[in-house]
Amino acid sequence: DLSMRRRDPNAMVIADNDPTDKPTFQSRFGQPFTALRKETLDWLAARELVVLPFWSGPNELQYGSILVCPRNAAFFAGMLADLQGFIPAQEVPDDFTVTGAIVYVAPPFRHTHFDGKQIVVHNRTPDYQEVFSYNLYPGPSAKKGIYSTLIDKGEKEGWVTNHCSAVQVETPYDNIVTFMHEGASGGGKSEMLENIHRQSDGRLLLGVQI
Repeated sequence: DLSMRRRDPNAMVIADNDPTDKPTFQSRFGQPFTALRKETLDWLAARELVVLPFWSGPNELQYGSILVCPRNAAFFAGMLADLQGFIPAQEVPDDFTVTGAIVYVAPPFRHTHFDGKQIVVHNRTPDYQEVFSYNLYPGPSAKKGIYSTLIDKGEKEGWVTNHCSAVQVETPYDNIVTFMHEGASGGGKSEMLENIHRQSDGRLLLGVQI
């Protein structure tokens, strides 16, 4: 089902009053996010939960973050662990503080509140960013949501977040070349990390003359 596997256009809305060039929750839905935020937290509080600590961005930045999702959506936690890298319980620092993001996952709200559309609500606070994921596909929240968090951090702290993939190649002559592919979603970044597709006999097909 493509509607499950891809990100809906315009999934992001902003709940806070900080400057933004993205649509706000108020302008799109005609009311503040406050009531729905409380309803979401109340819904989560009534469920068995998976709580997963992770770092937003590289570990050395120490942007402590947390995922909160229903136990029956635990595969979302598995996907986020693959995308961002979770912190094993024995390695969580005693002074662990949330300075990156808290991602709340409430999948049924997609159908009860948003006509089946994937919606991710960003609520920036002075200390961290809340990301409310009203869907199960991790792209707009576990991936792009954290990317948004890092963009916001970098803007405030004076560094740039790259939307890219990177690969390091060692040639037969022991030269090492590092490639970084910066680009939009769907631009082929992940494909750059794949093994080269070969013919059945191992040869590389460079082109076909038509």
